[in-house]
Amino acid sequence: MKKKLLIFKRKKAKELHEKGWSNRKIARHLLASKDSVGKWIQMDENEISNDNRGREKGKSRKYTPETKEQVIKIRSDLEKEDSYFIGSEVVKQNYEKQTGKEVSKSYVDRVLKEAGMVKSPGKKKKGRSKYMSYPEYTLTKLGKSMMSIDFLGPKYLKGSDDRINFLSCKYIRPEKQGIAKRIEGQTTEETIKTLKEIWKTHPIPEILKIDNDSAFGANLPHEKYIGKLAFFLLNLGVHPLYTAPRSPWNNGQVEGFNSVFSKKFWNKLQFSDEQEIDVKIKDFNVAYEKYSQLISNNPEIEEGDIKYMDDFKNVNLENKAVKHFKSDKIYFLRIVRRKNDKGSDKEYGFIDILKHEITLPKDLINLFVFCVLDVRSKNLKISIELDDGSLEVVKSTEFVIKSVIYNQT
Repeated sequence: MKKKLLIFKRKKAKELHEKGWSNRKIARHLLASKDSVGKWIQMDENEISNDNRGREKGKSRKYTPETKEQVIKIRSDLEKEDSYFIGSEVVKQNYEKQTGKEVSKSYVDRVLKEAGMVKSPGKKKKGRSKYMSYPEYTLTKLGKSMMSIDFLGPKYLKGSDDRINFLSCKYIRPEKQGIAKRIEGQTTEETIKTLKEIWKTHPIPEILKIDNDSAFGANLPHEKYIGKLAFFLLNLGVHPLYTAPRSPWNNGQVEGFNSVFSKKFWNKLQFSDEQEIDVKIKDFNVAYEKYSQLISNNPEIEEGDIKYMDDFKNVNLENKAVKHFKSDKIYFLRIVRRKNDKGSDKEYGFIDILKHEITLPKDLINLFVFCVLDVRSKNLKISIELDDGSLEVVKSTEFVIKSVIYNQT
């Protein structure tokens, strides 16, 4: 591969990554391996333009022995401070703040690995999550701000049978902040209470990404009914986005935060009671906020687009009349499943929306569909994402939420 072509591919990979393309999709587009794409998108501007192939392995032309010593010292200092976050990205940002010089994450990774300060990550198992026309590009354009929530737990204190539950909250964009709160139980009421508390000081997102737990209102026993949380969100102007059932990787951002919470907080510290948990979890949330500010390049939201709970003091957040909703759309991610035997005359695809089965062509089986329910027009549009990122409507049908009172004044 000629040097100019290599540099072009590196630049193009970073450009497509910023647009929300997956590494797999970029690799196919650029005729490169997924591992190469993963390395390219982590490169800084200097690395992108340099072709270091052929140099002696382990020798750095760019960094001095002093750079290496400083990187190791920063990591050691973070460990001594008992910091929650000591990864290579944090070390990189601290180095650049202290010295005013740039250093690549790949170099920091290599130095820490050689010093025995990090473990080599295990190889990812292929096929764990299939692409299946997942509408990744559509989701990156959906709203200026997005947040994801999930229940975490139950967990138990040593020697106690009492359940300890948490609500895990992760801002996806524009900021990347994570917040964990202890709750009394995995219920709708506790979820709403906690969100109200968080949104007093943190922005209310345009999109809230949630799974199909009954407490979140998507798995109720009655057909075409939504729960109290959905009404709460629609009255605030928040669009609920329900992920596909049994596909936790759809909600990867909050799942990743859950992993960080378990590893850095719950499994690391010792607690005597719930009160001590509440005190220490505040420290963890502050530490994660600083971590997010350190490593994330968060774009600013225009002041007029930011809303907090105080902006809704006179709004009836339990209103069920569509005409008074501040948002009118609910989004669903679904995988088309097979009905009847494969290859038989009776075979067809279907999805489940609010306990209601909707039939689809059998050529969509095992693919993702992106569904938009407009509660004002009583219309459900079901689409697939094409290779260019556009949506193609495969079915449009009437869909009336039975628990909504359409004629209420």
